[in-house]
Amino acid sequence: MMTKSRTIVALFTIIIWCACSKKKQNYPVLQLTPDELVKVMVNMYTINSAIQMNDLSFRDSTGRVYFEQLATMTGKPLDVIKSDFDKLLKMPDSLLVIQNRALDTLRSMQDKVSVRPKISIGIN
Repeated sequence: MMTKSRTIVALFTIIIWCACSKKKQNYPVLQLTPDELVKVMVNMYTINSAIQMNDLSFRDSTGRVYFEQLATMTGKPLDVIKSDFDKLLKMPDSLLVIQNRALDTLRSMQDKVSVRPKISIGIN
């Protein structure tokens, strides 16, 4: 007859074994590298900001042109870029890392712009 402690140990071992034996989740394979994804995301934030400044009647055509330029700049077709971002939505941890790197890049760009020395032309 098993004692209580042996029963608890056996039950605990079974629970651990079941928890560890779960299949690894298969994540989709991305075609863009993390660095490329960060660059694309930085450009997408910039593009979105530029599109929002346009008049409503120009937003669709302007957005299309910007995204075509984004595909040209990255050297990847737009459908590959969209596909990778759709895949990233299924990987929230990876998306968060890429998003944070992109936001850090944007903050760094903003800091560089705001730190530039002011030009004084001698009129005050």
